[in-house]
Amino acid sequence: MGFRLAYIVLLLCFVLSCNTEKRKDTDKKIVKTYAEILFLTEKFKNDSIKLKQKVDSILSLNNLTMKQIDSIAGEYSKDPKRWVEFFDEVKKYLDEKNLNAQRK
Repeated sequence: MGFRLAYIVLLLCFVLSCNTEKRKDTDKKIVKTYAEILFLTEKFKNDSIKLKQKVDSILSLNNLTMKQIDSIAGEYSKDPKRWVEFFDEVKKYLDEKNLNAQRK
């Protein structure tokens, strides 16, 4: 549980450090990355080693670092409206992923 929370917090930090000009594209990338990490956290909740490997892979694929994640979390904590909007987008992404999986 602690491992999952740490990655979630770190990912949020990254989301918060985006530049205003690139915010929309970056936010989409971060929403997808964050949602994938949440999905993996649930899928591998009983295997922390596999979870870490998968999360590290997601971060690497998206060229993200833990330092960026920390920075983003700090920024989002200053803007509750943006924080809520971010989580709404994460939920939407996960709902769409679930719907697509059911179609297959």
